[in-house]
Amino acid sequence: MAIERTNPERFVLGFIKFLGTPLCIAAILAATVAVTRARDGNWEQAALAASIAIACGGAGFGAIWWVRFHARAADPSERLRAANPGAPWMWREDWARGEVRTSARRDANRLTIIAIAWCVVTFPIFFIVPHRALRSADYFAIPSLLFPLIGVVMIAWAMRIRRRIRLYGESRFAMASVPGRIGGSLAGSIHVDKPLAAGQQVALELACINRTTRGTWPNLTTWDRILWRAEQTSMSDSTGSIPVAFPIAPDYRPTDDSNPNSRIVWRLSAKAGRYRAEFEVPVFR
Repeated sequence: MAIERTNPERFVLGFIKFLGTPLCIAAILAATVAVTRARDGNWEQAALAASIAIACGGAGFGAIWWVRFHARAADPSERLRAANPGAPWMWREDWARGEVRTSARRDANRLTIIAIAWCVVTFPIFFIVPHRALRSADYFAIPSLLFPLIGVVMIAWAMRIRRRIRLYGESRFAMASVPGRIGGSLAGSIHVDKPLAAGQQVALELACINRTTRGTWPNLTTWDRILWRAEQTSMSDSTGSIPVAFPIAPDYRPTDDSNPNSRIVWRLSAKAGRYRAEFEVPVFR
């Protein structure tokens, strides 16, 4: 068994969620300082503290919203659940259609919005802090330059994701049969909006993961423990599609969302050069 290594996209999102509570606390403290300095007539320090309060508050409460949004997004559709009580692989619309799509463009848009908002509210720090340090030899506020730098890093990473989307677009995994079967196989083909060149080798991985969640929002911590993993090399066909065919032994655990704090997730991954795609696929008995 192995602990799953977190890829950079998940690191960024996890970083945002992890800082939720301390950023909210920092926002409240900075707002208090801003009000105090404004009452004393020290408008320069008040503006600096207000900028920090806005940045921390926006990021902290944005992290809380992010956690709630993803918690709702992970819930199965009640309508599909009621219509298919004995078929959990029909509880998600994409699974019911037999076609699982990536969400790279949506995730890139959200990360870009958060990064731009962060940079806008922290931009004054770039001017206020160096000016104050040079004029008054007050170096206490220099660490606050970290806040706009975080925004720059997030924008750089969002641009990297967007560059990958421009090259390949979104991907979808069309399943040969729904669901993938324990003791059977997971088969189908991956289709890319901007297809790969015919004959290109693609590294595929199918993993059964125990995804545990601890804590409460906004300080949720998620750990992925790999229970089983198989790898194979496929080759894009004449249309650029990527064939997928994984045999699955009969002694592995099926997809299970009954306990939100300890889910069993099956993940299909594909890599070829700069191309990356991940799909959460239904695998049941």
